[in-house]
Amino acid sequence: MTQNAHLENDQGPLIFKASRVWESNVWGATVAGIGGGLVLLIVAGILLFDSEGSSGTRAGAFLILTIVATYLAMFPGNMIAAVPIAVDLEGGKGLLLHAPLKKLYIPFEQVREVRDSTGWQLFQQGIVVKLNKRHGLMKSFIIHWAFGAEGRQLARAIEAEISRRAD
Repeated sequence: MTQNAHLENDQGPLIFKASRVWESNVWGATVAGIGGGLVLLIVAGILLFDSEGSSGTRAGAFLILTIVATYLAMFPGNMIAAVPIAVDLEGGKGLLLHAPLKKLYIPFEQVREVRDSTGWQLFQQGIVVKLNKRHGLMKSFIIHWAFGAEGRQLARAIEAEISRRAD
């Protein structure tokens, strides 16, 4: 399902979306992660304040620090946008990544390369877009295979912008 075939001569941004299944999957994982983190915070609080020994207190404190660090990496650290559910491509300007609870703009000057993911990157199933500069903790993002034909079109459009900038 191509949304952008009629937009090729239009000056507005091109919008590339993943399938509804992938969007539901990403949203579900986000909600489950936030909910699970809150449940673990409660368990960690019980360990921290209701433990008889020091090992339970240390385990509770470590768990709280881990959960807080994870939340900070995902939202202020932009890691939630590493696998977007939609991408707006503004010709000559940049990319706007849409992720659950987050939008992130990346100028084209900061896009380095587009390539297929390699086998050792188990969590990066699709096309990897490498960046010249970190955006929070994010140094690259993935056009997941669930984008289907939209993802391949997006990758070609980004490659065309990169080659246009090189000329």
